[in-house]
Amino acid sequence: MNRVLLVEDTELILRVMSDILAAGGYEVIPARDGEEGLEKFIAEKPDLVVTDCLIPKLDGFKLVKSIRDFEFPRRTPIIMLSAIYRKANYKQVALDAGADMYMLKPTKPEEREEFLQKLDQLASTTSQVPSNAPS
Repeated sequence: MNRVLLVEDTELILRVMSDILAAGGYEVIPARDGEEGLEKFIAEKPDLVVTDCLIPKLDGFKLVKSIRDFEFPRRTPIIMLSAIYRKANYKQVALDAGADMYMLKPTKPEEREEFLQKLDQLASTTSQVPSNAPS
């Protein structure tokens, strides 16, 4: 079972997203702000990370950058979610920070299925930097 670090500061959304992930066969490691998310990432070494953009203490963009700086040569797949940042330029900011994917928060049943499918795709890809990569 893949373990997902879920970083979300809104309790209701954290519960709903946890339920969606659990229904998809994922074990959820919850965190309620960016600092807690980074601490749990280091301690728990999850297989995937799903984070909101707007979280306290360390926003989602900085959290992703911190994870990428910390984990070389390993590369954990990261999805950034937002309900507010809808413009295309935010997707690019997320990708530039090191996220593998940027999506709007899934609120409808069909969006939840799409979210789980994309998460499954990321989970099935390799998360390791090639052995010939510079260290």
